[in-house]
Amino acid sequence: MVEDLPAAPTAFQEEGAADNDPKLRKKEARILAEATRALDPWERYRTLVDTLEEAMDLVELADRKARFALVIMGALNISFFFLVTRDELIDVLPAALRPFLGFYLLTYAGVALFFFLEAIEALKPRRFRPHLPYPGESGVEHFPDGLRYYEDVVLRDLEAYRRAWREVRFGQLNAELAVQNHIMARINSDKFRSLRRLYGGLRVLTLLAGGLLAMLALSMLASRQPSSLPAAAEMPVPPGTAAPASAAGGTDEASGRATLAAPVPVATDGLREASGIAWHSALQRFFAVGDRGTLAEIDPGGRVLKLNRVKGNLEDVAVHTPSGRLVLLAEKKGELVVWDTASANETARFPLDVAGVLGKEPADRNQGFEGLAFREDSAEPGGGTFYLVHQRKPARLVAMTFDPTGPARPIGAADVVARHALKPYEDLTAVVWNEPLGRLLVIAESDDRLLLVSPAGTITGTWSLPGGRQEGLAFDPQGAIWIADDQRGLFKIPGALKALGHAPETGS
Repeated sequence: MVEDLPAAPTAFQEEGAADNDPKLRKKEARILAEATRALDPWERYRTLVDTLEEAMDLVELADRKARFALVIMGALNISFFFLVTRDELIDVLPAALRPFLGFYLLTYAGVALFFFLEAIEALKPRRFRPHLPYPGESGVEHFPDGLRYYEDVVLRDLEAYRRAWREVRFGQLNAELAVQNHIMARINSDKFRSLRRLYGGLRVLTLLAGGLLAMLALSMLASRQPSSLPAAAEMPVPPGTAAPASAAGGTDEASGRATLAAPVPVATDGLREASGIAWHSALQRFFAVGDRGTLAEIDPGGRVLKLNRVKGNLEDVAVHTPSGRLVLLAEKKGELVVWDTASANETARFPLDVAGVLGKEPADRNQGFEGLAFREDSAEPGGGTFYLVHQRKPARLVAMTFDPTGPARPIGAADVVARHALKPYEDLTAVVWNEPLGRLLVIAESDDRLLLVSPAGTITGTWSLPGGRQEGLAFDPQGAIWIADDQRGLFKIPGALKALGHAPETGS
């Protein structure tokens, strides 16, 4: 209650005048009595109703704040889910940070679970039924009669409820309003306590999502820095590898290091996350694929002639020279997709029985086939042999035969000609057949090595590569190696065929 004050100041009176004015003394006494008197029943009723309405407004305010927090949470979860499910984003993280990503996700999931539990706690319906001792007949006029609270109302039938309203006393009604106000105060106390915890969890979730976004942004920025490719990637030659070839195509016997020519970046517009490349001798152009289902036609100078869309996570491409068709490797679903270059349409999809092709169940289904190559041989079914490399667990080079121009069918153990483990190398990401060398070339990506492999699966030489994420191999007519790099795009190593051909071979 706010004390009523005079609307206008009283006129100035001389000192002692108030003591001599009976009217003024009576007015002051009346004001003092009004300010200190107890409320009458009707005033108590109005005050209690106002208090109850304010408490109900607070309940609605708390519920709105909880719903708003859920909206923010939904946006955060969508953003976080998008970030952690995009392989191309996660792949830019430094290798040292990737093992901690699982712990980071577990922490986020734990906080999100806490958040949802607190949201439920804040929004759930509450009930408090106080157990008031009956004061006896002497105090019945001030005991709640159960006329306002819905659970008390339904305890009476309609006629009894109407009769109770006819007989209710003001003291009983005010007592019931006081009880309701006390209940609403407890409800609001619980709701706002849960709401504070809810927004605390939302603050933590925002920081976690922002931290992941910051890590990815910094990693992407670092990966896009214009770092020139090494002029010649050099590493000590492991025992039993071939003698080195110099950047000019000769051998560097004095240094004992394996080198190829300086890599040259090739600018290609429209091709993102290049993961495989092949040279089509009949069309005199390259075909390159990207992780997002992009199939690009590229001229020998690196200009993109055409972009096609193919459904699937494409990892490599090979040219089936007898038919001129392309065979695309889709890793996630484990399929070989046949593409007709004349009509620019796919003609068939051959699902791979991964365990049958490998000869064993892979330890990790996320580490699939990464490289594909074709070697023409008219004596073989389908006109030649296809080579697949499985990245790791197990790392395998698999030779198999099938006819890509025939009807679609599963490819399994019956189609496999040979399997080779290229020990000690793992992380096999690309393969290509070179007819002049009579050898397969395989990339061991984590070691940044180019392996020269005989058709029998023997490593006859190794060369160092410039590093990055090398996932595709092809030779152009001038003998340069073209490499598809998931981060850097395309680059080529001029004179590679000459350098590799001049190097003596040793078994491994």
